[in-house]
Amino acid sequence: MRHFFELTFLMMRRDMIVRYRGTILGYIWSVLNPLVFAMVYFVAFKHILRIPVENYAVFLLTGLFPWLWMSNALNNGTKGFETYQAVLKSRVVNPVIIPFFVVIIEFVNFLFSLPVVFVLVAFSSVPIPFSGFIYFPLIFLLTLLFLLSTVSIVACLSLVFRDLGHLIQLLVQMLFFLSPIIYPVDLVPDSLKSIYHVNPFVDLIQLWRQLLYTGDIQLELAVYPFILSCVLCVVSYFCLKIIGNRAVQWI
Repeated sequence: MRHFFELTFLMMRRDMIVRYRGTILGYIWSVLNPLVFAMVYFVAFKHILRIPVENYAVFLLTGLFPWLWMSNALNNGTKGFETYQAVLKSRVVNPVIIPFFVVIIEFVNFLFSLPVVFVLVAFSSVPIPFSGFIYFPLIFLLTLLFLLSTVSIVACLSLVFRDLGHLIQLLVQMLFFLSPIIYPVDLVPDSLKSIYHVNPFVDLIQLWRQLLYTGDIQLELAVYPFILSCVLCVVSYFCLKIIGNRAVQWI
């Protein structure tokens, strides 16, 4: 276990060094990029389309930053085994650990972005929902379970179907607009909500927004993502067993 945590820390450190090597702003780029897009969305959807949401900037960021963790993990998962091929070929780690590295590194980037949200909340009329933070481990573990199973499947299948990365990237772009990130769920017509909620990101985004924004956690939103994650865990187990363990041969 100690070796596992040490290895995880080293992999995160390696990723940070490679990602920000030669840059002037370094880590700030990981926050600046989504903030710039958030400003564009804020002007477009709050002042042009006039979405009826109070404190829209806080609403937007509390959905956008969790989404970036999940979407980046999925996109990077398609090249997970290729990214860490040097580590795999050295036989230092078991291939089944690679999806965990992909997910947890993006989670660290998500944690680094949280101070930006809290600063924005502090300067707005929205009180920081400290009472809801007790649910942070639960929502984190639920999201982690979903991402680990999904990224494992994507990483394994990408070794077989090389075009899958392009398909996942396209799907992630579509899911961005089909998830309640830039608009509330209330704006979705009742006739479409049953189809709309098939998307597991809908409930996950709502849970994170409730945790970071309102503090009023609706635990029933966790039921569907949890059941789906359990199903995906079984699928990911067989993918890792059949394909993942042979990743070095496939790269």
